[in-house]
Amino acid sequence: MALQVLSFEKYLDSVRRNRLRIIVTFVILSLMLPLAGYTFWGAAYFSNTAMLLGGGAVNLAACLVAYQISRRSTGLISNLYPDTHQSISRVLSWFLFYAGVHVAILFFLVAIYDRFTVFGYHLNISPALWAAFSLVGGSLVGAGLTEMSYTFAQWRINQHELQQMEHSQLETELDIVKQQVNPHFLFNCLNSLSILISEAPGTAEKFVDEMSKVYRYLLQVNGVEKESSLVSLEAELRFIKSYIYLLETRYESGIRFDLQISEPCLAGQIAPLTIQTLIDNATRHNVVSVHNPLEIKIRTTATGQLEVSNNLQKRVVNMPVNNAGLASLVSRYRLLFNAAGTVQVKQDDASFTVTLPLIYT
Repeated sequence: MALQVLSFEKYLDSVRRNRLRIIVTFVILSLMLPLAGYTFWGAAYFSNTAMLLGGGAVNLAACLVAYQISRRSTGLISNLYPDTHQSISRVLSWFLFYAGVHVAILFFLVAIYDRFTVFGYHLNISPALWAAFSLVGGSLVGAGLTEMSYTFAQWRINQHELQQMEHSQLETELDIVKQQVNPHFLFNCLNSLSILISEAPGTAEKFVDEMSKVYRYLLQVNGVEKESSLVSLEAELRFIKSYIYLLETRYESGIRFDLQISEPCLAGQIAPLTIQTLIDNATRHNVVSVHNPLEIKIRTTATGQLEVSNNLQKRVVNMPVNNAGLASLVSRYRLLFNAAGTVQVKQDDASFTVTLPLIYT
C-alpha cells in the first residue's frame, strides 16, 4: 500500500513538473483532431458517430506518434546546437524535422485511408495539399515556440549557476576571513599586549595602534563593501608593515624582515593578503628562534614581479596546513588571472622562494 501511495505521489509530481507541456499538448490535439477529420471526410466527419470516434482514434494515434517523434528530436537537436549563437541552426533544424515528420505521417494516413477506403475516404489532392501546407506553417510556429522555451530554460539554468557561483564565492570569502582573522594569532597578540602593558606601556600603545590597522585592513578587503578583488602593492605594504610590527614584537629578534620594493612597482596590483599568506606560510613551517632567526625577504624583481623568500629551517613536526595556505593562494591567482597568474615556487637546501605576478592596469 505504501509503495502504491509513493508511486502515485511520483505521478502527481511528474504531472506538476510537466503541467505546461500537458496543457499545450491538449490544446494542440483539440485543434488538430477536428481539422484532420474534416480534411479527410469533410463535414460528414462531424455528423457520423462511427466516423467521428473511429477516425478520431486513428488520427489521435497518428498525432501522438508525431508528437513523440518531435519531442525526442527536440532534445537531440538542442544537444547538437546547444550554444546561444546557434539559435538559427536550432530553429531551422526543428522546422525541417517537424515539417518532414508531420507531412510524412499525413500522406501515410492519406495512402492508408485511400487504399482501404476507410469510412468511404477517396483521395482528394486539394484538401491533402492544404493540410500539408498548414502543417508546414504550424511546424514553423512550433520551431519558434520551441526556441523560446529552450532560451528561457537556458536563462533559468544560467541564473541558477550564477547564484551558485555567487554563493560559492561568498563562502570562499567567508572562509578567507575566518582563516585570516586567526583566533590563535589574536590570542598571541593579546598575550603580547598584556605583557607590554605592564613592562612597556609606550610600546603597548603603538602595538594596539598597529593591531587595529591590521584588523581594519582585514575587514576592508574581505567585507561586503570591498571595491575590487585586487589591491595595489602600495596598500598591501602599508598593511604588511603593521603586521610585521606585531610579529617582531612577538618574536623579537627571532624574525627579521628585509623589504626591497622599487617605486614603479607600487602601482602593481595583487590579490589581498598575498604577502601575509606567504609570511604565515614561512612561520608555520620553519623554526623561529633567537639563535636561528627566520629571515624573510620581500622584494620586487627587475621584470616587475613580487618575490617573497625565506631561509629554510624546517620544523621537526609541521603544523597542519589550512585552506588559506600556499596551495589556496596559487588557486586564487589561477582563477583571477588564468595563465598570467602563474605562481612560481622554488625550494633548495637553503631557501624557499615564491614569485608572483604584479598586474598593471
